[in-house]
Order: sequence, then C-alpha cells, then structure tokens
Amino acid sequence: MSIKFKSLIIRLLFILILLPFAAAPAYADNVIRVAKEAIKKNQRLSETAQNLIAEAAKPETRQRDRVECYRLAAECHLHIHLQENTKLYLQQKYDTAVFFSSLLEVFRFSEMADSTAAQPDEKGKVSKVNYRRTREYLKPYRQNLLNGGKWQFMRRHSAEAYAFFNAYLHVADMPAFAEERLLETDPQMREVAFLAAYMAYETGRNDDVIRHAPLAKQAEGRNVEFIQEFLCRAYLAKGDTLRAVSAMHEGLNKWPGHEFFISRLLDYYADSEQFDRGLAVADSMLTVDDRKPLYWYARSLFLLKKHEDSKAVVACDRCIELDSTFADAYYNKAIATLNKAVEFARTACTDLTNPQCVRDREVLQGLYQHAKEPMERFRQLRPDDSARWAAPLYRIYLNLNMGREFDEIDRIMKDKGL
Repeated sequence: MSIKFKSLIIRLLFILILLPFAAAPAYADNVIRVAKEAIKKNQRLSETAQNLIAEAAKPETRQRDRVECYRLAAECHLHIHLQENTKLYLQQKYDTAVFFSSLLEVFRFSEMADSTAAQPDEKGKVSKVNYRRTREYLKPYRQNLLNGGKWQFMRRHSAEAYAFFNAYLHVADMPAFAEERLLETDPQMREVAFLAAYMAYETGRNDDVIRHAPLAKQAEGRNVEFIQEFLCRAYLAKGDTLRAVSAMHEGLNKWPGHEFFISRLLDYYADSEQFDRGLAVADSMLTVDDRKPLYWYARSLFLLKKHEDSKAVVACDRCIELDSTFADAYYNKAIATLNKAVEFARTACTDLTNPQCVRDREVLQGLYQHAKEPMERFRQLRPDDSARWAAPLYRIYLNLNMGREFDEIDRIMKDKGL
C-alpha cells in the first residue's frame, strides 16, 4: 500500500470521527428552527417542547443552543396555556388541568434557561444573563400558579396542589426575581407556605415540611400550631428525635392548648425513662393552667413511674374532679393504690397470734377496696381494654375474696390468653 493511499485513509477516518460533532450544531439549529415554526403556527407544541428538551440534554449540544432550547420549550408551554385561556375567554370547553399545569413548565424551563446561561460556555466564557427579560416574561402568570394550587387543593389532589404552591414560593428564590424581594413585598407568601407545608405533610414529604415550616408558622389567621405538629411528626419520621423533642417543647410553650405536644412529650419521657423531666413538664404546665385534666394526669403518670404513689393518687383525684370520664386517671389511681397495698404487705404482720395482724389485715383489705372502685370504673369506660384491667381486677377480687367476680375475670383471662 502506497504512502499516498495510507494518508488518504487516515484523513477519511479523521473526518468520520469528527463528523458527528460537526453535525451536532447543525442538528440543533434545525430543531430550533422547526420549533420556532411550530410556535408561530401554534401546532404540535407539546411534541415540539419534548424535542427541544431532548436536544438540550445531549452533551454535544452547544451551551447557547441549550439555552435557546429551554427558552423555546417554555414558549411552547406558554402557548399551550394561552390556547386554553382563549377557549375560556370564548366560553368554549377547555382543559383546566392543562391550563394550569402548562404554567409549571413555563416557569421550570425559563429557570433552566437562565441557570444554563449563567454557566461558562465551551470556551470558559460567562455571559451576562438578562434576568429582567425573564422576570417580565413570567411575572404576569405567577398568580395562576397559586390559582392552580388552590384548584388542585379543592379537588383533594394533594401532590399536585403541592407542586403549584411550591412553584409559587420558589419564584422568590429565582435570580430573575431577586430585585422583587418577594418575601417582604408579597403578602401571600406566608399563606402559601402554610398550604405548601400542609400538602407536603399530606403527601409524606418530610423534608419539604421542614423547609416550609418557618415561613408557614408566620401565616396570620391560620391554625399554625398544626404546622408545628407537622414539623414534629416530620422530624420523628426522619428519626431525628433531638429536633423533634425541641420542636415539641417549642409547640408546648407557644400553644399549650394543643394537646399533641404534651401528649408526645409525655410518651417520649415515659418511654425513655426520663421521669424527672416528664414530671417537670407536667408541673410547668400546671402553673399555666391548673384546671386542665391532662396536666394532672401527666403529673400522676410520672409520680407513678417514680413510685410516689400517694402523691400520684392525689393528682388522679384532682384530674377526676375536673373530668369524671378521664379513664386513664382512674387506671393510674388504681395502680398507685395497688402498689401501696403490695408495699404494705411486705412489712405487715404475719404472726397470726399477734393482734397487730388483724389491724394490718384491715389496712390491707382497705387498700384493695380503694383500688377496686377506680379499676372497675376504668373497665366501664374502656370495656375493650381487658389487657389492662383484667389482671389488676383478678388480684383485687382474689384478695377481697370476691368469688363470683373473681371467677368472671378468670374466665375472661383464659378466653383472651391473658
């Protein structure tokens, strides 16, 4: 093979290698040209937008072409929106879902165009982005993002509603709207953050609940204590106990009437055996409102855990005085009294010839009698909770020699495998 022929082969191979890269800009130009024609004619807009995004995603597409693809994709979706808007104006049948959802794409691709334009190009050059043009382009349609969210909210489509509320809020973070200072100037931001946090919670988006909660809690005229509750639940779902407990304390201090916070704190301190801290929480809340049955119940719970049974009984009595249907207060009172009976029996006289035995027996019988009434009341209030009342009543009836009642409880325990 001659040297001249070998040289020709090498040149041809070199051209074949470079050919795809040479064709890439030309192909992008063709996609852009076709897109402009489709937009002008209002035809094949959805398909055209897909082709533009596919072209922008190719690694060989030049940066300026990628920016143009994103901008034209946004324009396609804006025309889709305007088509539905025209039908609405002419009182023709229109697609409400498309009317709103197309705007999500307008904002998304407009932001992608700006963020791409802000990056260095193939030569390392960074061009100045015309954020003002983007702002003026999008500003007239921002309110419809909120309207779309409310429409989806009314349809109980939580995930779709969240997408719109989140998009409305996200506009404030776009460089194009930095000069607007929307967090300060838009009075709807806090209200929308409330709705976004709510929808995020409904759809299990724990990170988004946490992200939106600070602004959402500033919403006026809303039950923002629920946002704090959602925040606690989000931390718990993520396994972040430290932040969850901190959020519970914040909620308890700001909204003491919202029972979620104290209920969960009680559970946490009881389960983690931090009885002194739990008691301190209960006592601090009693200084705020000593007529709240739940707070007296909380005090009784931790006194019971600390084996301060006499004090626990006093707290239970106060809770029952305020709410005669507070079932768990009756349970705690009965258990505390049974504990006192068990403790007394350890030191009671066992010498049957000693007169003290008779007196100790009377005291012991009295304690079981005092435990009987609240435990029977608990059973009346919670008939299905036999796992809690059956064993204590078994012990009470046994020690009081109440044969008929004892036999009934014995059958229940055998039937239920207790």
